[in-house]
Amino acid sequence: MRLSCNWLREFVELTVSPEELADKLTMAGLEVEAVERIVPDFSGVVVARVTKVEAHPQADRLVLTEVTDGRRTYRVVCGAPNVAAGRLFPFAPPGAVISGSREIKAVKLRGVVSEGMLLAEDELGLSEDHRGLMEIPQDLPLGQDLGEALGLEDVVLEVAVTPNRPDCLSVLGLAREVAALLKQPLRRPEVSFPEAVEPIASAAKVTILAPVHCPRYAARLVVDLTVRPSPFWMRRRLEVAGLRAINNLVDVTNYVLLEWGQPLHAFDFDRLAGGEIVVRLPRLEEGTFLTLDSQERWLDGETLLICDAEKPVALAGIMGGLDSEVTETTRRVLIESAYFNPATIRRTSKRLGLSTESSYRFERGVDPDGVIHALERAAQLMAALGDGKVLAGRLDEYPGPVARPRLTLRVSRANRVLGTDLAPEKVEEILRDLHIPVLSFDREHLVVQVPSHRGDLQREEDLIEEVARLAGYEEIPVTLPEGLVDIPPPPLYVRRRAEARQVLQGLGFCEAITYSFHGERLFTLLGPNEPAPLHLANPLSEEQALMRTSLLPGLLEALRRNVQRLAQSVRLYEIAKIFIPQPGADLPREEHWLAGVMYGQREEPSWLTPSAPVDFFDLKGAVETLLEGLQVSGVSFHPENLPPYLLYGARVGAQGVDLGTLGALAPTAAERLDLEEQVFVFELNFDALCQVAVTPLYTPLPRYPAVYRDLALVLPTSVPVAAVIEALYTHGRPWLKEACLFDVYTGSPIPQGKRSLAFHLTYRDPERTLTDEAVDRHQEKLVAALARELGAELR
Repeated sequence: MRLSCNWLREFVELTVSPEELADKLTMAGLEVEAVERIVPDFSGVVVARVTKVEAHPQADRLVLTEVTDGRRTYRVVCGAPNVAAGRLFPFAPPGAVISGSREIKAVKLRGVVSEGMLLAEDELGLSEDHRGLMEIPQDLPLGQDLGEALGLEDVVLEVAVTPNRPDCLSVLGLAREVAALLKQPLRRPEVSFPEAVEPIASAAKVTILAPVHCPRYAARLVVDLTVRPSPFWMRRRLEVAGLRAINNLVDVTNYVLLEWGQPLHAFDFDRLAGGEIVVRLPRLEEGTFLTLDSQERWLDGETLLICDAEKPVALAGIMGGLDSEVTETTRRVLIESAYFNPATIRRTSKRLGLSTESSYRFERGVDPDGVIHALERAAQLMAALGDGKVLAGRLDEYPGPVARPRLTLRVSRANRVLGTDLAPEKVEEILRDLHIPVLSFDREHLVVQVPSHRGDLQREEDLIEEVARLAGYEEIPVTLPEGLVDIPPPPLYVRRRAEARQVLQGLGFCEAITYSFHGERLFTLLGPNEPAPLHLANPLSEEQALMRTSLLPGLLEALRRNVQRLAQSVRLYEIAKIFIPQPGADLPREEHWLAGVMYGQREEPSWLTPSAPVDFFDLKGAVETLLEGLQVSGVSFHPENLPPYLLYGARVGAQGVDLGTLGALAPTAAERLDLEEQVFVFELNFDALCQVAVTPLYTPLPRYPAVYRDLALVLPTSVPVAAVIEALYTHGRPWLKEACLFDVYTGSPIPQGKRSLAFHLTYRDPERTLTDEAVDRHQEKLVAALARELGAELR
């Protein structure tokens, strides 16, 4: 909204500079984006009177005039058709500068010296009009500087009006805010005009057939009009506001739009069939409508139309029709002023892609009571500028009055919300300054009547915001918020997922996020799926038609893509849901799983570390490190019950809970992925992991030294290392703290079918220092127990 300070001064006295006013408006929630100073493109031009006009002795189209500025009389040669004795015109005496930085000098024209120049609008840089001398008000002081006399020097504020404040899309609306901020009285234009004897009801009629979409429609009829250019003051204000002047009748509607914020429309009454206005929705046969811009617009069932007795003549609240526009021959004008349902106008405007100054305001909501005020103002101006007469009375159809709510504001709550200590009298004063009537006041409760132009005030908090705006946001004390913030700990699953990510990333794995939906190709990658996956009813594509029952297909596809892009070593993991179909149920069972793949080189080749591919023990070590990082105890690996897609591997368990599997991918699957090296995978039930993982308990550093022993045992190769370690911990209690395998040997002199396992044992008692003799006796009992249980022999 471009706000002219000169125009604003007609409504309220400005006691601050434009820059200070811009700051006050911005702090009150109406951001001023720019302050533009407008200065005339001339200097030294004054108001002068032509006292005498006579023929030029040597030119038929020129005349000689005598011009006075009240101090001196000049002889001026002029060729304008409208020059006349006794009238005031802009005059540039010698030394004045006009548009284009042209300095005026006394020059000889056809043998006669011209001491200055009478000016047209284009010569002043005010418009492109060169049809004659600029017409100015005839009551201006003689000899006054023209820029001062016409108020051409101005300051324009670019105000960014928020969507909830349509009342500020007008000079009057912004003047209300300025008056409240500066504590100055608000002045409104005086509206009065004589009416003709003939009543409007005898010539025109208004009918509303869609009251939901058009709650109110009012009209005035002005007759005996003359279409001509608007006076300069009106054209100037429209131009400063960013609108183009058309003629005096159309310009009046735009002028009142800017002044009051109420969109209007002027119909050529003689082109309205039956002299009737009907507000309705389209009929079935009405598919298109030709608007003022000569564009054909498609109509739907919710497009509100303004019609005459036969046909549509305007898109309600958006744009008029080509067949009813005001032309040079117009003599009677019906002025429309209405309140349309904002949602109706917004839907139609968006659907048609047609936004106008009218629709911009209607779709935000105009003042339903301001309909009449704007209508009367437009009738006054149109009759005055068009030399017309206003028929007696007006048409005002208002079948469903828009209700205005009453709100109660609690002073204590306002102070509590704002952090202020405003007195009740101060709060009441602020509301009255904003033209919000206070109906009752008992120092704690203020009952207010929301004015019709403030549709944004709907609850108590809106009134509190108004108090804050006018009291000044800068006056609200700065305080730190107080209170206890109870932040609950994240769920167990979230904590364990973060821990698993940290461990796996430390092992060189990268997290992958794959689609929850796969195609048939990926689901058959690992062989037949049991149970069969769920099919989506409306998949995006065939490649996303099935809900995944395993994370491995997606990870293997990601591995293939990386290898195709020449990745030498790939380690990927994913923690996500899989979907297990349930017989007889519509929805699958959702489980969280953790899966990973390893492929390529163990480490990046260098002069220090030779190139070597990853193997099963790299995979097993990664899984063991993961389980150790999650504080999972009692982990065991067993080579039984492996899924068919594994060439070899192990099933992982802990504390009697089956956790998942790990191993080498079968060659058939690797071949389908075009992978030349061995692929190693693991898949763990993350929900089960969360059950067996424990929160770490911290103990103080040991006070007593440990005793270390190495123990080499010969056992059948059928006895797994995990069983030996489990037996060591079982029979080594309570002193055995750690048992680490450091050597595996087969060959002479170890008998065929057996192998040697060497362990590094750590003994410690938290209450005393262990002696060698005590540890030796304890270890002898341990060896005996292993011999009985596993058939172990001391090497």
